[in-house]
Amino acid sequence: MFERSVLGLDIGSQSLKAVELRISPRSLVPGQFRIHPRLDTDTPVAEHIQRFVAMHQLPTNQVACALPARQLSTRRLEFPFSDARRLSQAIPFEIEAETPFDLDEIFVDWNILDGDRGHASVSASLVKRSQVAATLDLLQSSGCDPHVLEAGGLVLANLAPIFELTGNHLIADIGHEKTTFCAIQNGKPILSRSIPVGGRAMTEAIASERGLAFDEAELIKIESVGVDSPGVVAILDRIAREAVRTLESAEPRQRHANSATDEGDTIDPEDALGYKTVTAQNASAADTRVTLVGGAARLAGIDAFLANRTGCRTERLHLPPDSEHASLVEGVDPVLFGPALALALRLSGEPVTKMNFRQGDYAFRQDFREIFNRQFRPTAALAAILLTLFTISTITTISLQHRRSGRNLDAAMQLYSEAFPNQKGSLDNPVSAMSSKLRSARDRADFLGLYRGNRSALDLLAELSRTIPTDLSVRITEVNIDRNVIRLDVEAEGYEAADRLTAVLSATHPFEAAKVAGSIKTDRKTGGVSFNVSIPLAVAGGDA
Repeated sequence: MFERSVLGLDIGSQSLKAVELRISPRSLVPGQFRIHPRLDTDTPVAEHIQRFVAMHQLPTNQVACALPARQLSTRRLEFPFSDARRLSQAIPFEIEAETPFDLDEIFVDWNILDGDRGHASVSASLVKRSQVAATLDLLQSSGCDPHVLEAGGLVLANLAPIFELTGNHLIADIGHEKTTFCAIQNGKPILSRSIPVGGRAMTEAIASERGLAFDEAELIKIESVGVDSPGVVAILDRIAREAVRTLESAEPRQRHANSATDEGDTIDPEDALGYKTVTAQNASAADTRVTLVGGAARLAGIDAFLANRTGCRTERLHLPPDSEHASLVEGVDPVLFGPALALALRLSGEPVTKMNFRQGDYAFRQDFREIFNRQFRPTAALAAILLTLFTISTITTISLQHRRSGRNLDAAMQLYSEAFPNQKGSLDNPVSAMSSKLRSARDRADFLGLYRGNRSALDLLAELSRTIPTDLSVRITEVNIDRNVIRLDVEAEGYEAADRLTAVLSATHPFEAAKVAGSIKTDRKTGGVSFNVSIPLAVAGGDA
């Protein structure tokens, strides 16, 4: 449901190559791997691309292409900070100080190689705006508007995680007219270089040596010659020298001379390759590997030849048999499609390189008329499902609340009918009616002075008057009546009067709990006593 298709488009001088990947949050599935030879060199490249896309119905919703490495200049910069915002401000001015261009003439982008809170190492590349404009005009005229314009060469680093290219690595893309190098350290691209030598030069060398036509020499080169041709050997020697130079430039180190140099002997200028080989071996030792991609990298014996010349382990691009991504290139040649695959991986979830020279006025702008294209359909479907579930949940909640409210209303009506059996007719709101009745009862009780047991203050005073015997010599000086208790302040002639008073009251309802509260005080002048009587009121039925 959440799958999207991305396309890596490699525009070569001899052929067009495209790799489609279907990417979802949990999977990376291969789509089409297509190649389209450019046999008619007089036909514009835009027409070739348009025909290529239409022929194979390639997806163009998300496309990644690359600017040629020869159009780029790469610098490795060091900064005493690693904040991305500060780096984005400092890098262009640092580049401007090192190049003869103004900032308004170039685009700059960069990758962080390593760093911590107080340091950052950055690989920054620049390209002229005019070259970006020309590339975009070419692609847009073919109906293929790329989301990303990556840095050619450096983008090859996206192959590292999939093909397990760990440690110090050099990827050599040997194409038809050029060879591009990408130096990688710990999975990060350090620099890229390109030389104008490739498979075409090898074919021309064979044709010259044997007096053949170009097409015949091309066929012989692929099928049988390998590195037996002196012309091919010379070209591969140059590629080997440039590979070593790229390794040295990627990690500058103190050059170590060989034993002959240490003894004061000079090195023959014609034997520069031998010196470079020794330097490469000292700089990176046995842990440096060279991986070959590109059409000309399929030349028979090229890996062994370059391994001998560079002193580095050299092999063509391949997936380990136990790799979790073994199905990614199943049935296709990863050497041939390596650059296009690297471009497609640039649009995956976590690419190694994140450069994009579509900046400023040339930035990609989404056509919102295509908002409901295939890549947005999963989102629209999910939104519709969520909206449907929300509607169902709301209707269900309202229905349940209505039923619960109905049950509560019936229960309240029953309680009201039991409390007020003489009430006739039905009520719209029995709870409100019951509250009104309760407020009316309280107001009436406050007005009439009702106390516990539904007695008024007048009733209680009359009851006290009847209960206290006339022959009992007591004088009640104050009577306090609240909801539940009567308090009497009493004066008498002696202690016997207090005992008799409480005994008389305790024998009469509702004064059963009458008792003397506190101590009995004696008046020295008169000899009488005074005391307090507390009478908790009893409710009807005898409950205290």
